[in-house]
Amino acid sequence: MTSVTVKNQLTQRSHQGGAVFIVSLVVLLIITMLAVGGMQSSLLEEKMAGNVSDRNLAFQSTESAVREAEVFIEGIVSLGNFDGGAGLYSRTEIEPDYYSTDTWSESGTHVVADTDFGAYDSPRYFIKHFTTVTGTEGSLNMSGYGDNKGTGDVTIFKITARGTGASAESAEVILRTQYGRIF
Repeated sequence: MTSVTVKNQLTQRSHQGGAVFIVSLVVLLIITMLAVGGMQSSLLEEKMAGNVSDRNLAFQSTESAVREAEVFIEGIVSLGNFDGGAGLYSRTEIEPDYYSTDTWSESGTHVVADTDFGAYDSPRYFIKHFTTVTGTEGSLNMSGYGDNKGTGDVTIFKITARGTGASAESAEVILRTQYGRIF
């Protein structure tokens, strides 16, 4: 080999070594950016799953309060206790604003349910005697699909319940339903 050929080969190697280094750094930078983006996406998905779980806990807690109110209605013998105290409101009384935090924090405006399913705060509810449907008005079907009793007065109650998720800053669910009973 001549000295000129050796010199040309050494010059080419030094230029190639720098190019490989720069390409390697660019590829490493791209891989790092993809990894960071994947981690951020995973963290976001984990937060979303936690929020869905918290919302589900709040809903189940509220649903249990509604069921407890229905059991209470089935156990009453008269409407004498519906006087605006202890979360029981008559037809003529104005029910509290269910969006107000005072409604759910003041003890006389609601009933605290017995079950909470691990929620941060026990679910609460209040009941309003809404109306009474007399005789066959409206052809209400209260006992099952396709059964038309058509006899007796049906007393309709409006149940409003509120439940929370697992922490103080968690989901809040408010459910409103109507429940009828023949006395």
